[in-house]
Amino acid sequence: MPVDALEEAYARHAIARASGDWSALADCFSEDARYFDPIFGWHEGRDAIRGFLERAMSGLGEREFREVWRVIDGDRLVLYWRCDATDDVIDADDPALYHGTSSLLYSGNGEWQEQVDIYDREQARSSRTRARPV
Repeated sequence: MPVDALEEAYARHAIARASGDWSALADCFSEDARYFDPIFGWHEGRDAIRGFLERAMSGLGEREFREVWRVIDGDRLVLYWRCDATDDVIDADDPALYHGTSSLLYSGNGEWQEQVDIYDREQARSSRTRARPV
């Protein structure tokens, strides 16, 4: 898999995620993609992913998901991130609200086939405002 194509697809994913445009983020996935979240479970298909993102991410406007590092291996990108309050300043001694890892599988054509998020559910729940599991 060409790394440039994967990086370009990830840039689109990162821009949509940072903007809070959950529909645009869902458009980064293939029609038959799968997405796993520790609180909300599996979602299959772009439309299901769109609905999940819109429900799950509501109420998180005061949160920012910041990339710490990422690595690419073949057609997989693994991302380590931290969730902070938007007014936090990152420094080595500043603890995040919670940390997580996302594993994305690239399917080609600028789209992702799968995303699996891993994070501490209890830490995430304690930082949430309006989002609720379905």
